[in-house]
Amino acid sequence: MKLLTVYGSPTPPGKLTRALGLIEDDVRGRHPGWIVDRLIPEPTADPVVALWGDDAVDRVCAADAVVLASPVFRGSFTGTLKLLVDALPNEALRNKPVGILTVAAAPHHFLSAERHLRDVLAWFGALTAPNGAFFVDRTFASDDVPADARADLREFVEQVTVLAERLPGHHFGPDPLHVRFTRSSASSAATPATRKTT
Repeated sequence: MKLLTVYGSPTPPGKLTRALGLIEDDVRGRHPGWIVDRLIPEPTADPVVALWGDDAVDRVCAADAVVLASPVFRGSFTGTLKLLVDALPNEALRNKPVGILTVAAAPHHFLSAERHLRDVLAWFGALTAPNGAFFVDRTFASDDVPADARADLREFVEQVTVLAERLPGHHFGPDPLHVRFTRSSASSAATPATRKTT
């Protein structure tokens, strides 16, 4: 199986990357059958926007499970990550286990980005892991990451791998509203209108 971690920050890799590295190493060590891949955007001249490569959408679609990682920015997840999400086809995350990892400068930001990402993932019909992982970013300021943070990351990604291993191919309904609405609209368009007679 394949786990894709997504580095959703426009800034050069740093604290958030260190957290992703710990997740990736844990999966490689405890789940030898898994392939781990990391998706990183390409920096631009704009410090708050990075762009995704041509293969980004295909790599998300090909993954069996995904971890979306973002710093909290302006009370939400980054515009860089939103660019990727907006490029995904409707079925890219349908029934796919997805974990949410966020970091911020202060603990009172702990739900802001996660809440918005959960709304977006619900739109896709993703199988979002019940517990997100939030950390104050200084937790990953050096390679000497506290043991409790390492344990939290291990438990966090365990949710994602367990969901992928135990529920492969399962389709959970009902379909997201946009799928049902599109299907209903297409059905209505294909049905010729009939005139009432009095």
